[in-house]
Amino acid sequence: MKKFLALFLALAFIVAIAAACGGGGSAPAGGGSAPAGGGSAPAGGGSAPAGGGSAPAGGGDEPWADKPEVTLIFTQHDPDHSTPGQYAHAWAELVRQESRGRIEIQVNNGGVLAGPTESLDAVQSGVVDVMMSLPHFYPGRFPMTDMLLMPFLPYKSSLHASEVFMYVWENSDLLQSDPGYDNVQLVMFRANCDSPIITVNKKLEKATDLKGLTLRAAVAPLVTWLAEFGGIGQGCPIGELFQNMQNGTFDGAITDWNAVDSFRFHDNCAKYFCDELVQFGMHFLLINQNTYDRLSPENKAAIDRASGMAALGVMANAWDDLSIKVKDDVVNEFGGEVYKLPPEELKILRDAADKTNAAYVASLGEPGRQLYELIMDRIEK
Repeated sequence: MKKFLALFLALAFIVAIAAACGGGGSAPAGGGSAPAGGGSAPAGGGSAPAGGGSAPAGGGDEPWADKPEVTLIFTQHDPDHSTPGQYAHAWAELVRQESRGRIEIQVNNGGVLAGPTESLDAVQSGVVDVMMSLPHFYPGRFPMTDMLLMPFLPYKSSLHASEVFMYVWENSDLLQSDPGYDNVQLVMFRANCDSPIITVNKKLEKATDLKGLTLRAAVAPLVTWLAEFGGIGQGCPIGELFQNMQNGTFDGAITDWNAVDSFRFHDNCAKYFCDELVQFGMHFLLINQNTYDRLSPENKAAIDRASGMAALGVMANAWDDLSIKVKDDVVNEFGGEVYKLPPEELKILRDAADKTNAAYVASLGEPGRQLYELIMDRIEK
């Protein structure tokens, strides 16, 4: 309750500043269509996307608004300069284009309104209107969605995984049963960079080298897989992981190249990066259901045009490009080592994943079986 009171006060301050600067009031967080007098530039930085342009704007021959009709508050926890931070600005610009300036998205990156483990509650309650986060920050609330994040599923790239994620959502109702989707509407799933196994002091040369290591592991299927080798998978807030690896609480992590870059895990922290596509994590972008329902038909249509596969067209290749860049930085700027396992050792890891993934699917019953079949069918196509 105290956290949400603090968020509410912070939002009230933002709204007051917007009104003072623009000469008019903005809609409160959580929806509403009161006219907004502020400009359309996103808060927290510029709107130029990093890593690619935005999807083509729709809206037909609708005239451009003189000023926004609605201001929506967007929270995202990664730094403003990060790829997710820049994506937030690029998507806000797509919405502005699709709505012909009627909708302004005020982007707040860096967790200034809600931290990584707070964003979902903030958007479900209407404290913020829109959020971008990762489902693995909310254990137990996305059991079906976690199936998309099992180790060693044969995704070919971040973009490929993203398209599979969206296809599964749009062509079944199997994920929608997860309680984490209550009172929100999905805008898009976006696969993160692939996840290597990063370690501070010990280079992994054999599968058995995982024994006794404590690694940050984001989802239950990863924890179970590590246990096959005597490894210990534990949760850890991403903002605390650097310190916990430096002080020896964690020996490393299974985390994505975006996190390595955003939180500087390659800078005087982790030294070894086992680059074996262990997992593709997931971002999701959610809008509060009441916020969406209160929009005019025209503005709902604008949000719809900026959702799904259209949202994936924004900075489409940015996460795959980032993976390549960060690997190069690890080696050439920070003196780390990016390496592959011998084929026979990689096979041992994959075989164990097949076993533990099958057990996770079985634990979800018939819906789990159906979902797994849909995922694998789409990956192959």
